[in-house]
Amino acid sequence: MGWSADLDIKSMLFTESLRLFLGPLYSFHLRLRCEGEDNIPQSGGAVIVANHRCYADPIILGYSVERFINIAAGSHLYAIPGASHLFKMVGFFKMNLYGGDAGDHSIDEGARLLENGELVGIFPEGVESFMHVYSASKISTFKTGFVKLALENHMPVIPVAIVAAEEKKIIKLPGSLVSMFVKHPTAKKGVELITYRHVTCRIGKPIDLASYYSEDETKFVIDRIAAKVRRIVTKLYDGDDLDRFMTGETPFDFARDKV
Repeated sequence: MGWSADLDIKSMLFTESLRLFLGPLYSFHLRLRCEGEDNIPQSGGAVIVANHRCYADPIILGYSVERFINIAAGSHLYAIPGASHLFKMVGFFKMNLYGGDAGDHSIDEGARLLENGELVGIFPEGVESFMHVYSASKISTFKTGFVKLALENHMPVIPVAIVAAEEKKIIKLPGSLVSMFVKHPTAKKGVELITYRHVTCRIGKPIDLASYYSEDETKFVIDRIAAKVRRIVTKLYDGDDLDRFMTGETPFDFARDKV
C-alpha cells in the first residue's frame, strides 16, 4: 500500500491492522466488490470524488483502493468527542462545509497532500444525501471545492460511484442531536442512518481538466465542471455508458462531449 507521508508509525500500524483484520470481515458483510480498480494511478496525486449516502462510504472507498487515500471528513464530525484523534490515526483531514477562511484552509491542506503525490478523497455532496436519504435523487448536487482543488493543482479527478443493491435503515438520530453538529435547514427533523448490502464500488476513468487550466476560474466554469462530474458519477451509479466512463473502450473528451 502507498502510505501517506503524514502518517506516523503508530497510525500506519493502526490503519493497516484495520485493513488486514477488519477489512475482509466488513467486506464480506457488505458483499463488497470493486470494478475499475485499474483506473487508480500507481503513483502521483489525484482527486477522488464519490457519492455519499452512508456512514460506511469512507470505509468502502478506502478498502476498495489499494493506495492510501487521504479522505476529507466533514468539519461537523470533529465536534464528536474523540473523533479528531481517531480521524488523525486513519489519515482523515478536516473539510469545512461552510466556506470562508476555514474552507480555504481545507483547500490548502488538500493541495499540500496532492503536491506530495498523494490521493485525496472527497464526498462533494457534503451532508445533503444524508439529510434526504430517501429523496428521489440518489445523488445530490455537488459542492464545488473539489473542482478548485483539482484545477489549481493540475490534478485529474477520478469519479467513483458506491452502489448498493440493498439499503436498510438502522436508526433515526433525533433532531435535537443532529442540530448540535450540523447546520442544515432540516437538521431538526433528524436523520435516518442506513447500512448497505451487496455493494459495488465502481471507479471511473480519470478526468483530465487540462483544457480548463488556462481559463479564469469563474463561478460559471467551476459550476459547469462540478455538474458534469456529478453526471458522470450518476452514470457510474446507474451502470450506464461504462464503456465511456469506466473501461474507456469508447473515447470521451470531458471538455467537448456531452454526458
